[in-house]
Amino acid sequence: MPPILALLLAAGTSLLPSALAHSHINYLIINGLLYPGFDPTGRTHNRNNTVGWSTTAADDGFVPPSNYSSPDIICHVNGAPALAHAPVPQGAKIHLQWNGWPQSHHGPVLSYLAPCDSTTGCSTVNKTALEWTKIDNSFPALIDETPSPPGDWATDVLIASNNSWQVGIPANLAPGPYVLRHEIIALHYANRKDGAQNYPQCVNLWVHSAEGAAAATPTKTLSLGAGVGTPATRLYKATDPGVTVDIYTKLGTYVIPGPTVVAGVTPVPLAQQRVSSVPTADGTALLVTAGKTVPFLGPTGR
Repeated sequence: MPPILALLLAAGTSLLPSALAHSHINYLIINGLLYPGFDPTGRTHNRNNTVGWSTTAADDGFVPPSNYSSPDIICHVNGAPALAHAPVPQGAKIHLQWNGWPQSHHGPVLSYLAPCDSTTGCSTVNKTALEWTKIDNSFPALIDETPSPPGDWATDVLIASNNSWQVGIPANLAPGPYVLRHEIIALHYANRKDGAQNYPQCVNLWVHSAEGAAAATPTKTLSLGAGVGTPATRLYKATDPGVTVDIYTKLGTYVIPGPTVVAGVTPVPLAQQRVSSVPTADGTALLVTAGKTVPFLGPTGR
């Protein structure tokens, strides 16, 4: 069976009701090419050329507010870097395909970028040293409370988009290796002590210059790094109003947790999120060696 079809079938079976309590990123699609994520449950076949960071969250579970200062909030429980990187042009949109999302788990959808050393890429990065810059906060995360709370949230848009989310890579982002930290914060139990549920997911990217008609001519290159971003262990506090919220009462507005989106970056609007992406072929992931990229063509077993 072709790898794409196997992954799509695995994603389909994971949407069964018994699996809807928790979730992870099954794969991502860039310009029609599919790159595998990491499945901590072991239900699908994890390949060595996955671009998704591995975790030990075998229950497909979450990180609670009491662990916001723990390394687990960075890239999930015992998150470890992937070897491979997904190539992505400046200005491209990435479809992140979750293996399902329960309707009751309302909340915001957030995305951050952190640069890695251009010599070795992100495969050996020290996750605690990464500094994250927010590039998407799904504003407004609370879309509509009518006729009554909890209403519709960004997660409802994600569900309507075949459990996927589009993240735009800034057209003026400096080329090189990055970790994309994509996260949903489920608020269905946030009115209880330590009740919010964070689902952080990390994938490795290699951003390269756009070519041809898609090439951008930015007036200023967006360079991320030391002093620009925020360590993940300082992104949120358990007392943040967007974490302790009671979504079953009339809110009117919702304060999205974490820093604001970096200046000059425009996230994919909610109105444009309701688009599903179907891969046309397997993408070729990259390894970063001595500052150069080479195709990852090695074994694809565990």
